[in-house]
Amino acid sequence: MSTFGNIKTKIENASSELAKKPEFKKFMYGFQKLVLENKDISEIYFIYDDLSENKGLSNDIVDDYINESIEYSQVLLETQSENLEFLMEWVDSWTKTNENNYKEIDNIIYNNSIKNLESVLESKRKIKNTLISESKNKVVSENINLPISSMVKVANTNLKKKFDGLNESDKKELNDILSLNGEQLKEEFEKTKKIVLDNLKVSINESTDKELKGAIDKTMNKVMEAKCNHYDYYKLKKLSLGL
Repeated sequence: MSTFGNIKTKIENASSELAKKPEFKKFMYGFQKLVLENKDISEIYFIYDDLSENKGLSNDIVDDYINESIEYSQVLLETQSENLEFLMEWVDSWTKTNENNYKEIDNIIYNNSIKNLESVLESKRKIKNTLISESKNKVVSENINLPISSMVKVANTNLKKKFDGLNESDKKELNDILSLNGEQLKEEFEKTKKIVLDNLKVSINESTDKELKGAIDKTMNKVMEAKCNHYDYYKLKKLSLGL
């Protein structure tokens, strides 16, 4: 049985192999349909990335962080069994590699028997050591190329489309956003959200045009419904610059 870690590794390997080939566009189309446009699968993809990163988490919260992430992944995987079969067949058509870069995460998610307790605890220990390690600042090269794993953190096709048309300055800005950890993202998201709402309130109070007021009111509702993720923060930041 192929685990999600196997599938994800195959996707990453295939994307690297096809990056500069004509087939890459077709591969990305399949990736968009089977991963990015499926909210649950894109969330699982993000969790696997998230549990593989140096985040500098506190020892006080890291165990709960791992447990919550694993339990949520298990629920999502159960509900997506049929779609995961399609995804596995699709990626197998692109690559036959049997590598697994996420075996520790797989070990915890798929081994529920008490017989595997020692192995599961060892995998948790390794993941914990990764999460409590401080992240290293990434050096952004002149020609920025976001890996698929980073793109999936936003889990939204629109951002991929936007990224394709960005200049190097905007690509760097987007790369900086995607590098934010959970606490940094929450802080910046809430700060930007408040700025946007405050500016919109001023605009709606100053306007006498009913249609304009209605449009601003709809925008405010969308801002209030925004979720604390990389993509919504990216949209909020762009909106704040236009106010």
